[in-house]
Amino acid sequence: KTPVLERSKQWYQRRVRGIIRGKYSAMLAAVILLSTLALVAGEGVGHNKVLNFPAGDNTANFLKFNPDTDETSALTVCAWLRKTTSDNTRYWFSYAISGQDNEIIVGENDPGSVAFYIQNSNYIITPAGLWPVNIWTHICASWDATTKAVIMINGEVKASQDGLFAGGAIRAGGSLVIGQEQDSVGGAFDATQCFLGQLYGINVWDYALPADEIGFLFSTGRCGYGEAEQDPIIPYSGIVSLDPRGTASIVNGSCIDLEDPSVGEVLRFPLQSSTGNYIQFAPELGSEAFEAVSVCTWYFKTFSDTSRYFFSYAHTDNFNGIILGESSNKLGMWIMGSKYLADVNLEQNRWYHVCGTWAADSVVSLYVDGEKVGDSPVSTVALLPVGGMLNIGQEQDSFGGSFDASQAYSGSLYNLNMFKIKLSDEDVARIYGGGTFCEMVPDDFWTNETIAISYNTIINQPRTGNVALDVHEEAWRHGAKYCKQKDTDDEAHTNDCWVEEEGRRYKDKSTAGTVMVLDVDSAKAACFATKTCKAITCEGAKGGALKCALKESFKRAKKSNKHISYTYRC
Repeated sequence: KTPVLERSKQWYQRRVRGIIRGKYSAMLAAVILLSTLALVAGEGVGHNKVLNFPAGDNTANFLKFNPDTDETSALTVCAWLRKTTSDNTRYWFSYAISGQDNEIIVGENDPGSVAFYIQNSNYIITPAGLWPVNIWTHICASWDATTKAVIMINGEVKASQDGLFAGGAIRAGGSLVIGQEQDSVGGAFDATQCFLGQLYGINVWDYALPADEIGFLFSTGRCGYGEAEQDPIIPYSGIVSLDPRGTASIVNGSCIDLEDPSVGEVLRFPLQSSTGNYIQFAPELGSEAFEAVSVCTWYFKTFSDTSRYFFSYAHTDNFNGIILGESSNKLGMWIMGSKYLADVNLEQNRWYHVCGTWAADSVVSLYVDGEKVGDSPVSTVALLPVGGMLNIGQEQDSFGGSFDASQAYSGSLYNLNMFKIKLSDEDVARIYGGGTFCEMVPDDFWTNETIAISYNTIINQPRTGNVALDVHEEAWRHGAKYCKQKDTDDEAHTNDCWVEEEGRRYKDKSTAGTVMVLDVDSAKAACFATKTCKAITCEGAKGGALKCALKESFKRAKKSNKHISYTYRC
C-alpha cells in the first residue's frame, strides 16, 4: 500500500494542479507555499510550571525581583490561582516603591473577595464569596487613569469603578514580590497575610486589557496557550525563571502537553511476586474530600493466580480507600473498605481497557473495553478523604506499606488516570475510543479540570525495584502497540480529527508556510503534506479566496474576529 504521507502529498499535488489549470479560479493560478521557519527562543517556557506556596503562615515563602519597567498610566495583572485558605487580608501580588509600600496590591480582603489597591488609598473590591477555595480561578485586575478600574473573575466583570486614581501613574523602580505583602520595600512581611496555595500564568501588561480579551484568556483555559494582543511587560516565563525562597517551589501542573503527550510509554511490572516493585507517592489532591472518583487504564496481566491488585490508595482513616484489581478471578473495586466484584474474567496476556467509577450518591460501576460489566451500591460512604498515599503495583495493608507479595501486580499498565468525577457511560466509551490504544484522554477532560492524577504524573514518579517504563519497540515486544509509528492503513485526512476554532488565530512564529486556496479542504491537505503542520489559521482574501497560515504549534492563540482556525488532533 502507498504510505499515508505519500498519498497525502499526491492528493495535495492534484489539488494544486487543479488550481493552476484554472479548475477552481483563474485568480488562484498560483498557490504560494512559503517555507519560512522562525523558532522563537523560549516559546512555551513556563507552561505547566506552577508556583506552589505550602500551608502554614510564614514570612519565608516568596519570589522577589525588581522589574525593569517604565512608569505607566494603565495596568493589567492576570493569573490563575488555587488558594487553600479563605481569610481576610491574604495577598499574592505586591509592588512597592520607596515612599509607598502599597503601590500595587492584589489579593483577598474579605473571605472570597478580590481586592485591587493602587497607592494604598485607591482601591476596588469585589463582593465576598466569589473566589472559591481549592478551585483554579482566573483573576484579572485592570486600571486605566483615563477611564476606570475593573476586576474580572473567570471571564466576568465582578467589580468596576469609573475614575479610580484618575490622572495617576504607577511609578517605576520598585520591588515586586509574589506570595507576600510588603510593608517596606522588599520586606517587612506579615505571616498572617501570606498567600497559601498555587499560582500559575501571572502576567502584567502596561495597558488595560478590554473585557473581551480577558474573557478570551479565560476561555482558552488554564492549560491553553491563549495570549493577549500585546505582549506583557512582565511575562510569566520571567517569573518562573526565578528561584523561590523558603519552601515555595515550582512544580509540574496537571496540564498535559497536547503536542507531545506520553504516547506509548508503558509501565511494566515483572513476572515474579515481590513486595519491592511499585510506584508510591502522596498525590496533591487539594484539601476537600472527594464525593466521586473514577480510575481508568489499559490493563495487561501476566499473572495466572486469582487475586492481584494494581491500584491502592490508602488513608490513615482507612487503608482500603480505593483498590482496583482482581479478587477470586473477578474484576473489583473497593471504596473505603466496601467492595464490588463484577462477574467478569480477564484473560492473561491480553490488553483490556478497564474503568472503575464511584459517587457517594450513586453506585460503583465497572467497565471493560468501554462497556459496563456491572454496578452495585456500596456501604454508606459519604466522602473519600484526601491526604492519602497512592501505590501502583502493590496493595497497602497499612499506610504506605505492609505489602503482600502474593497480591503484587504483574503485567503492564498504560494511560492510567484518576478522575475526580464519576464518569458516565458515554465518558468511559469516549476514553476507550473504540479500542484506539495509542490515543490519550480527550482534551476536554483536561480543560474541564476533571483529572485528579494524570498518567504523566504517575510515570514521572520514582520507580522502585524492577518496574520498567517501556517505550517504542520495547513496549511492542512486551505486548503493547508501537504508538510512535503511524499506521499507514489509516486515511490521511479524517474530518473528525479537525477541530474548528472560530474567532481564534495562532500567532507563533514557528510556521510551515502560507497558502492561498479556494476552500478549507485544500488548506488542510497542504497542512498535512508538510509533515510538521498542526494548525491552520485562515482569513478571507479577495475574490472569495482564503489566505491560510500553516502553523507548527498550537501555542500562542489570540482572539480575532476575522480569523478561523483548525487544529489536527489525531
